[in-house]
This record gives sequence, C-alpha cells and structure tokens, in this order.
Amino acid sequence: MENIEEVSQEQNQNIKAKSGFRQSWREMSLLQKGVTIALTIIVLFLFYVVLDANKYRATVHVIEGQGAVGVNPTDQALDFGDLSLGTTAVRKVTIENGTAMPMYIAMFKIGKISELMKIDNNFFKLPPRDTAEIEYTVFMPASAVVDSTYNGRVYLFKVPTFGL
Repeated sequence: MENIEEVSQEQNQNIKAKSGFRQSWREMSLLQKGVTIALTIIVLFLFYVVLDANKYRATVHVIEGQGAVGVNPTDQALDFGDLSLGTTAVRKVTIENGTAMPMYIAMFKIGKISELMKIDNNFFKLPPRDTAEIEYTVFMPASAVVDSTYNGRVYLFKVPTFGL
C-alpha cells in the first residue's frame, strides 16, 4: 500500500510541475510572451548557423631544405603539405550559394596554424545563386621549427541575410 501512495505522490508532483508551467505562461503579459518567443527563435537560428558551419582541418609540416614544397592534395581539409622555411603554399575553396537569398559569409581560424595563415576574404556577402573562391595562404617563416607540424581549424559560417 505504501508503494501505491509513493507512486501517487510522485505523479501528483509531476502533474503540478506541468500545470505550474502552464499557469506561469498564462500569467505572463503579452510583451513577456513575445520576448520569450523571439529569444527562442534567435537561439534556434544561431544553433542552426553554428551547426551548418563548414569546418576544415588545417595543417602544415615544416621540413628542412630551401624552397622545398611537398603537396598533399585533398578536398577534405586545408592540408598545405610540407613546406621548408621561407616558402608559401596556397589552397582555394569555392563556396556556392544555392539559395534565393544573399548569405553573409564569415570565416574564423583557430589553432597554431592561424599565426601562419592568411585568408584573402574573411567577411563578405555572397549574392543568391552565386559562387566565390577564397584563397588560404600559408607562409612558413624562418623562425619555424624544422620537423614540427602546425595544426588548426577554419570555420566557415553561412548566415542567411533574409534580403537585408
């Protein structure tokens, strides 16, 4: 009999908790409801933008020698291969906007490679049904340590502008 009473009390608490939310929603003013809904939409939109971001692994390896470059072609990462001191490598990524609205493109680089990498166009607006090519350039300075690897990531965010 005690078990039935315990279960019954637990169910009552669950019902009260659910009805408490309904009651507090009913007690909110129209402005409070509007702000709550607007904030929820903004959070969901930001979640979508972050989830939809293209994430590229970036890496370069320092080798000995003068003017030596070893290329490692891949379309899954920004792999600059092997570079000797004082050399440069360039990778290109093509971005396509297949939607009917303009997109704002924003790119951020993190990690140790970000000190060596230059992105030719970090922030720009991409018109509807258009493409853009972005160049990523890595210069290996004379101060780099031979046989070390510089890694990082590039995040490419595509934010719909809704015609703004």
